[in-house]
Amino acid sequence: MKKPLGTQPPEQQLSRSLPQLSNTPVCHCPVCCSCRAGNNRKSWNTPCPLLSFLVPDKTVRPSSMISPGSQSLTADIAQSRKTSEFSPRSTCNTSPRSVSNCSPDVENVPLSVGDNPSPHSFLSADTRNSRVRRSCPDSSIKRSSVEEDSPLLSFGRRKRFRRPRGVPTVQFHTHLKTMLGWYEEFDDAQKNDFLKQLLEISNSPQTHLLSTLMAPILHANCPHNCTDILYWLPPSISLEILGYLDVYSLVECQKVNKYWYSLSCDMKLWRNLCFRPFYRLGAKVASKQLEIFKSRYGYIPWRQVFIERYKLQQNWLTGNCYVRTFEGHTQGITCVQFDDYRIVSGSSDKTIKVWSTRSNTPWAGLTLRGHSGTVRCLHLNNNQLVSGSSDCTIKVWDLAEGVGWSRSRCTVTMVGHSHTVRCLQVGIGVVVSGSYDHTLKKWRLDTGECLATLRGHLAAVLSVQFDCNKIVSGSCDNTIKVWSFDTGECLATLSGHNNAVTCIHFDHSRIVSGSLDTQIKVWDIKSERCIQTLDWASAEGHTGVVRCLQADTWRIVSAADDKTLKVWSLESGKRLVTLREHTDGVTCLQFNDLKIVSGSYDKTVKLWDFTKS
Repeated sequence: MKKPLGTQPPEQQLSRSLPQLSNTPVCHCPVCCSCRAGNNRKSWNTPCPLLSFLVPDKTVRPSSMISPGSQSLTADIAQSRKTSEFSPRSTCNTSPRSVSNCSPDVENVPLSVGDNPSPHSFLSADTRNSRVRRSCPDSSIKRSSVEEDSPLLSFGRRKRFRRPRGVPTVQFHTHLKTMLGWYEEFDDAQKNDFLKQLLEISNSPQTHLLSTLMAPILHANCPHNCTDILYWLPPSISLEILGYLDVYSLVECQKVNKYWYSLSCDMKLWRNLCFRPFYRLGAKVASKQLEIFKSRYGYIPWRQVFIERYKLQQNWLTGNCYVRTFEGHTQGITCVQFDDYRIVSGSSDKTIKVWSTRSNTPWAGLTLRGHSGTVRCLHLNNNQLVSGSSDCTIKVWDLAEGVGWSRSRCTVTMVGHSHTVRCLQVGIGVVVSGSYDHTLKKWRLDTGECLATLRGHLAAVLSVQFDCNKIVSGSCDNTIKVWSFDTGECLATLSGHNNAVTCIHFDHSRIVSGSLDTQIKVWDIKSERCIQTLDWASAEGHTGVVRCLQADTWRIVSAADDKTLKVWSLESGKRLVTLREHTDGVTCLQFNDLKIVSGSYDKTVKLWDFTKS
């Protein structure tokens, strides 16, 4: 009676799973191509090496038939057989009946250079360079510890071969002494070549050990901070390099070491940061800020100046501000202006109110009466206030402090328009106004004399701005016109809005316009083309009529009937922040680097102070 397969000796178990080789020269190794899919066409002139290694029978392989790599592998397996219990599993039964049950699955993965040689070192190159994985559904033999450790039996699995176990200690020291003797006899070129080839066959543990040992040797004679490039460069060049960094990178440089910290704190670097477009302030605000710091420290600490400007910009980007509300008008606010210590507002109640920003009172300190209609536009120029009204007149008011607010009076009245004066701007000795009568007029500020009349718009003129060379106006005819300031000739007409152009702002290269169509457009003056449109669909723009806007070097601030003010990036057109405090449509605004003043149909004037939060 036969014993169960699991209780038989290991040698008999393997001999049952592998055929006897006494009568056939065919190789039945479970990892070679002869067994795969019943392919018995390839045969060998010697018995199967696998059986010679693992099956203790009387068949002895001639030593001449064993490759050098196989000899060392034979010793390893023989040693493992003595120390391990052998109970093989999943060895393919290669009898003719079971060959058809094998499901070959070949995965062509080149063997690594460091893998141990197979006992089939005499196989063809294409067989040696592929790993064969076989799955037998009827396999029932358990895997032994020999199979786990033997690179021969793990050949058919995806697991990588284990590295060599090394040589005995006595033999190692003998070989090492011999190699060191050879190394001493080499010249420099030979030593270099030897080390190069040694590194090529080294693995991660050797390279890590080499880097650890070489680090102190390589820098043994080096001075302090030998790897610090900024330490060895002249300070002027180091500062030039650091000058290309942004503020965040410059702050990180301060954390490197003391020398980098001293370089990063150089006043020139922080002064240059202060004058970058994003942190540059207007001339008046900047001079006032520098005066405060100079009076406090005796010099200008540019790093502290930049920190204050950085905090200010962050407040703008996040909408972090302190809001004050001024109440006193009985009807909606139509226009606002402000300076360092006062706000001036005009209203549909036909009055002009002056508010003090130095006091905490929300009530107006002065009310100017003189217009017989809605005050539609204002311009505050130092102590001169110029106002335009629906009564077709333009008035000049004296707000000098020496006279006293209670004694402020109208000094000049300009008459010439035949309809509402909707917009105006004051320059040096000159006023330019636009009216519902479709015209623009130039006035002499001190006498009120009309110097010129510009005709060309087909509808009411709603907005105007000028510099020393040109005048730009927007109209209800949906167009923007550019005029020569000296001759009054129309130089260009820009069309693109779908409704009346209610507000404009321009500099030397761009025009920014807002319209009743709820869109804000940016135009290139030279090409006379619209280069950007800001609306709800593309940039989360306004959903109501854009009533007023203003721009500076990096931002646009706009107000609309949707009760909001929005801050935009002038360069990218991205909406930065939306300000919500008014309870009705916002009709007018003015801003500088520190604050925004806005007026609304809700009869209030609001001051948005970004220096406080």
